[in-house]
Amino acid sequence: MNHIEEAGRETPYDHPVIATLAGVAILVLAALLAPRLVPQQPLGSLIGAGAVFALLLWAVGFVVTTRYSTLAWKLGSLVLLLAAGAGVAMIAHAQYETLARADASSFAEVEFGPGGAPKVPAGAASRGPLSRLFVESVTADAQAQRDFGTAFGRLGVANLTSPYLLEQDPRALSQCVAIADLRTLAQSQAADRHRRATAMAQALAAANLPAKAKQGIAVMSGPTASASDPLLANQIAMVGATSELCELLAKRGWFNNGGYFGFRSGADEARFRALSKRRMELAGETARIERAAQERMSSGREMVRDVLSRSIFLPG
Repeated sequence: MNHIEEAGRETPYDHPVIATLAGVAILVLAALLAPRLVPQQPLGSLIGAGAVFALLLWAVGFVVTTRYSTLAWKLGSLVLLLAAGAGVAMIAHAQYETLARADASSFAEVEFGPGGAPKVPAGAASRGPLSRLFVESVTADAQAQRDFGTAFGRLGVANLTSPYLLEQDPRALSQCVAIADLRTLAQSQAADRHRRATAMAQALAAANLPAKAKQGIAVMSGPTASASDPLLANQIAMVGATSELCELLAKRGWFNNGGYFGFRSGADEARFRALSKRRMELAGETARIERAAQERMSSGREMVRDVLSRSIFLPG
């Protein structure tokens, strides 16, 4: 009886087959789940990880059943699992590439609306971590611009351009300090832009993308240095010029000269003309900043599109 049992234990061919197939199934499942649970990895690292995991699964199978099999099955199971480990590494790499392409596609599909405002594609926020940060940034920037304009409008700044409007509603002349205080709002918005740009730069540095794709996304995201924020400088200058204009008109040394401002003092008139010219120049500068931002994003978009057009997207 013992001899028969021993003979039966020497060649349990069904068990190594089951152990090997179970190991392959686990490897495939890991390859499908890893890209959604583990940060993106280079292909070489994936192959190495696949080999180590395959060896671990073989060891488990060996302890459970394969050790009772023949030498051919022991070696064959090991070879099959190692090959499967390399194969699923390629599967995982393809999964990562699919996810990376989807993430980068948000930048490649940006369009521009009237006035040059960027428009992100529908569902972009769910395409990946970089897309989510980009959508948040574009949305927040647009809202900040609206908030800044609303804050100006709420103080009646538009009335400072017309003697008729000031005669009808002179309340803006009591808001000169509040207008000057708008520089705080501009600085706060600039700090938020800097924070968002820094978060994007950090996420981009951690992403395993081609260098040109990273460069294009970085160009679209804008500079991370708060000192190089032309919009902040423009807004601060506009706030300063507008508050000075308010203070000048609050002296009541003007009169309605046929729909234009007339002044009893030559110095006040010269100052009014200088401030008006300065505000017009700043408005033109604002438009140039917006055009430059659109051109920058368009340039970065083309770089990402070029990389996406290639058959192989991820670096090895």
